[in-house]
Amino acid sequence: MLPGNIFPNSVRNSGIKSLLSNHNMLSFFKKFCDEVTSRTWRFKKGKNSRYEEEEFLKVFFFSELLGRSIHDTSELLNAHLMSHRGGRPKIFADGRRKRAIPHQTEVNKYLRKIGFRKAQKILRGCLDGQLLDALKQEFISKKVNVLIDFTEHPYFGKREDNMIKGTNRQKGTLKMRHYLGFSILSRETHLYAGLEQVATGQSKIPIILKFLERLLKLGFKLGFVLMDREFYRAELLDRIKGMGGEVIIPAKKYKKIKQFLTDYLKGTHGRVRKYTFSSKTAAKCRFSRHVYVIIKAKNQFTLQGVKRDYKAGRISLDDARKRLFLIMTTEKPRGKTSSWASRTALFYRRRWLIETGFSDLNRINRRWKSNYDNVRYLDMLVRMLLYNSWKMNKKLIQISSRNQGKGPGWTLVQNQDYLMESFLSSEKKSRGVVG
Repeated sequence: MLPGNIFPNSVRNSGIKSLLSNHNMLSFFKKFCDEVTSRTWRFKKGKNSRYEEEEFLKVFFFSELLGRSIHDTSELLNAHLMSHRGGRPKIFADGRRKRAIPHQTEVNKYLRKIGFRKAQKILRGCLDGQLLDALKQEFISKKVNVLIDFTEHPYFGKREDNMIKGTNRQKGTLKMRHYLGFSILSRETHLYAGLEQVATGQSKIPIILKFLERLLKLGFKLGFVLMDREFYRAELLDRIKGMGGEVIIPAKKYKKIKQFLTDYLKGTHGRVRKYTFSSKTAAKCRFSRHVYVIIKAKNQFTLQGVKRDYKAGRISLDDARKRLFLIMTTEKPRGKTSSWASRTALFYRRRWLIETGFSDLNRINRRWKSNYDNVRYLDMLVRMLLYNSWKMNKKLIQISSRNQGKGPGWTLVQNQDYLMESFLSSEKKSRGVVG
């Protein structure tokens, strides 16, 4: 069921295996169980139920490790544990055999009992615990950069409510669940820190501000907050600046912004311009914030090359504009303006870490098609815990190998394999199974 040796020689020889002990690897699973059971202690236990709450969570958790359905995982895990037991399993009068692990139907019933609000609190508690653990082990510092982005998950059911949105970007369906994801970046370590499901017509600003306030309460300080143009709001920039953070976000090409591009191409102004970003005049509460707009060439072009082609008449003004994009930041220029602009534009590329992170979450297991928002939410939570576990273990290996030159790589698949080995080893010990 499991590979005999998942460690490359470089990992075994550097003594990393002792660092990645069962306690270190599965501490976040224990935190997950504690968070769930502390909020479900009022659940009425079935009359003939012979399983503890943690048993249901083990099947759910292991299904994410295996990348299989709860049904397949329940059967595989039960067969694995029963094969290491002595004697024959008890056979009931109706032909059923005694199980060591609860069946899929019982696991699903348990997960559905956990309400959506409780699932949200469980997610926050678990991810907060991982962030504080990473801070304690000095994988990250107190000053963190925050990455914010949306992710869409297709929905194939018949529900028609405000938690299910319309979309034309998914295959086989016109419906989706819309999630707002949060992650942090510090000391080259990227970790997921939050997730919220966004309802139709729900404002994103309060959700973002509430998350940032929670980070501050945990003792963190804000560095840069990197967002996409979907969050282009003067109020949001003003409030984040008031919390001590700096924002980097793409600028939309409104009339005045387009003029900045024209001025740069004609040589009348430089690539950095000061701009007052304000709310619409019709808004009930108006916000404004001074920002700095930075002009940057798209990947296959250079600023000087675009300007030179335009002045030589080889491309039109519209074509020259299409080869450039703009970002704006609340941070004031530091040192030489051109160098600061290049550093800022380059750092904004780090926002893609949350996008690639969502792809890694999808690699952990196939997309669930559950009709229950709370079950989907718990599914996303476990994937984020596993992703963070991978990044933290990878950092641990890098730190331990720093004095030995280039350290060994540590992939998501390796982390999943070792977690499976640790999980099964821990499970056998808890049940007194030998071998």
